[in-house]
Amino acid sequence: MQRRKGIHHVGAALFAGAVALTLFSGTAVSSPQRQALTTITLDTLPIANGLPLTLGINKGFFAAQGLEIKSTTLQSGNDIVLAMSNNQANIGYVGYVPAMIARTSGIPVTIIAASDDEGTSATENWQDILVKGSSSIQTPAQLAGKTIAVNALKGVGEVVIRAALKKSGVDPNSVNLVAMPFPTMRTALNNGQVDAIWAPEPFVTQGVSLDGDRVVMAPGPVLGKYFPNGCYVARDEWVAQNPTLAKAFQTAMNQSLAYAQAHPEEIIPLLPAGTPSGIHLPVWSSLIDRQQLLQLAQYAKEYGVITTLPNFTKLISGAVVSGKFLQATVGPGVFVTLRLNGSVVKTLPAGSYTISVTDKSAKDNFHLTGKGVNKSTSVAKSQTASWTVKLAKGSYTVTSDGHPKLLSRTITVT
Repeated sequence: MQRRKGIHHVGAALFAGAVALTLFSGTAVSSPQRQALTTITLDTLPIANGLPLTLGINKGFFAAQGLEIKSTTLQSGNDIVLAMSNNQANIGYVGYVPAMIARTSGIPVTIIAASDDEGTSATENWQDILVKGSSSIQTPAQLAGKTIAVNALKGVGEVVIRAALKKSGVDPNSVNLVAMPFPTMRTALNNGQVDAIWAPEPFVTQGVSLDGDRVVMAPGPVLGKYFPNGCYVARDEWVAQNPTLAKAFQTAMNQSLAYAQAHPEEIIPLLPAGTPSGIHLPVWSSLIDRQQLLQLAQYAKEYGVITTLPNFTKLISGAVVSGKFLQATVGPGVFVTLRLNGSVVKTLPAGSYTISVTDKSAKDNFHLTGKGVNKSTSVAKSQTASWTVKLAKGSYTVTSDGHPKLLSRTITVT
C-alpha cells in the first residue's frame, strides 16, 4: 500500500494538492495573514469525489474555522478504515459501506459529514461499469460469467454491483470480482486482464474518451436516484475528545460541498491534467437520505459484506442533517417539474431537501417560493443549480417567471 502525504497549508502561498497516482492538481489561495491553525489529519481517495475538500481549502473555508488539513491518499475505503483503527488519521473520506463495516466490526467510527451521491441515470452518472469498445458485452445480462475489476473486495463496488445485477434480473453471484487500484484499471481492461471495470471519475471519462470504452451499466441509478455513496468519518474517541474540531470540520465541509455543487466549473481545474471534457461530477450534498442508506446497509448484509445492520444512531452523528433529493427540470419547451424519486411532487413532509435543477430553457426558469425559501434560476439562459433548503409546514409555489400563469403549481408541505 503506497502512501503519499501532503499538508494543505490553508493561507500559505503553496498548496500540495497532489493525490497519489492520479495527480489531482490545484493551487491554494493565499490569505494576507496566517492565523494559528489546528492540524487535522485526513485520509482520502484518488477520485473526484474528494475534490470539494480541496476546493474548500483553496477558498479558505477551513482556515475560517481555524483548521489546517494534512492529507494522505489511500486506495480504498477499507484501507482508510484500517489506518484509522491504528490511529493514523483523525478523519477519513470513505464510502458508506466501509463505514458500516467498521461500525459493525468493532471499529467505532461516526459519520460527521455527508459527501456525495450517485446520479439519476446512466447518461449522467459518474461511477459506472465500463467494457472495451470492441467487447461483445452489450447489456448487464452479458456480464454473467465475466471478471469485473473493483478497487476493493467487500466494499461499495461489490455491494452496488451485485445488488444492481439482481435488480436487473441477473444472478448477482455470476460475476467474478477482482481488486485493483482505480488508476491501474484502464490498462488492465485494455490488456484483456479483466472483462469490465467499475470505476468513478475521472477514470470513466478517460476510458470513454481516450480508450474508446463503453458504459454497460451504472449500478447506483439502478438502485435509486441519488443513491448514497461517500461520507467523512471519525473515531468516536476523537470526536468525544475534540467536539469543537469535529463541529468546525463539519461546518467547513458542508460549506465546501454546497460551493462545489453550485460551482462545478471550479472543480474542473482540480482534475488531473489532460482529463477530457464532458466529465460527470458526483452529486454533492450535506444531507443523508437515511431511507436509502438503510437500503444500502440491507444490500451489504445480503451479500455478506456485513453480518448485522449498523446502529444508525451510533453510526451517524446527530449533527448530520437527514434529508432527500428533489429533481427539478425546466424545458425543453414550456415545461417545469419537481420530482422525488421520479414521481412528480404534490405533497412533501417538512424537512431538509437538496434540490438539483436542470434548466434547459432560455425562456423559462425554475422558481420555488414559500416560507423561508425563495430560490430561482435565470429566465434568460439554460443552467444547472443546486440548493439545500428547509421546508416548513405550509404551501410552496413552483413556477416559471417566464410563464407564471401557465406553469405555476402548489406543493403542500405537511
